[in-house]
Amino acid sequence: MNQSSFQYNQDTLRNLGFGEEIAKELHTKMDQHLSEFTLNHKRQFGKDVVESVLHFSKGDDLQKDITFFNRFDATLKKEGMENLTQSFYIGQKFNYTLQERYNMMDGRAAYREQPKMIPEEQPDGKVKMVPTGETYFAWRSLNFKEADAYGNFNPKVVFWDHEKELQKYPIKNIDEKYDRARIIRPLEKGNRVTVTLVRDGQETQAQVVANPRMMRLDFYDDKGQSLVVRQVEKQAVSQSQKADMTPQEVQKAAIARAAEQKQENKPVQGQSAASEAGNKQNQGNRRRQGVNI
Repeated sequence: MNQSSFQYNQDTLRNLGFGEEIAKELHTKMDQHLSEFTLNHKRQFGKDVVESVLHFSKGDDLQKDITFFNRFDATLKKEGMENLTQSFYIGQKFNYTLQERYNMMDGRAAYREQPKMIPEEQPDGKVKMVPTGETYFAWRSLNFKEADAYGNFNPKVVFWDHEKELQKYPIKNIDEKYDRARIIRPLEKGNRVTVTLVRDGQETQAQVVANPRMMRLDFYDDKGQSLVVRQVEKQAVSQSQKADMTPQEVQKAAIARAAEQKQENKPVQGQSAASEAGNKQNQGNRRRQGVNI
């Protein structure tokens, strides 16, 4: 067995969210030098279950003994609903995790970097989508109104500035970089994120999920019921948040602001005039050397 190929596939499975245990079965299958094989996987998301069949095959060059993880067929099982199955293909880069794929099958979307693809005619006359080498960031979901000849739903890509939209709602500490990042990261995976809403001086726990198709954020209470959350004036939100910040939150906000200013090569509060002048001199030197800053 090609140990490097096994290690690569093991790392890929772990990074995509299939866990560590599946590596044992992977090792057994690869040690048998099979040209093709499958692995079964099961993972629970709350009350939902995703059962997957993972497909592997040997490369064309049998001398190298390289095994490729080609795709997995995921079946979403929800209580009181008919099962839903979708095939997802695996590439060298830009793969979505199992969590993100589950979110898509559950009607949500995920945001990440994606390769730009164009149609290209192959030697056999068939047209295949191939990467151009360029990438872009966008939201991707499944279009449940369109499916291909194999029954797989077509992808739906949406360009939407979710970070700007997030600033429009009365979410506690949304102005602070630390708290904003804590919300944005799972939101971009398609997860429901718990936030604190500040309305009329009162704090309310809620869950928020991105809805790129409608260009909005959807809010829910602890029972899963939809909440109507009105957009507010930014100044009013900020004043409410500052009044309610704990000492720990003040510390985090200060550290986040300092890190942000340092990244932008701006002097933090209290920095000496000499240091500021030095920064400007360094920037000038870089400009003369032709470096973009």
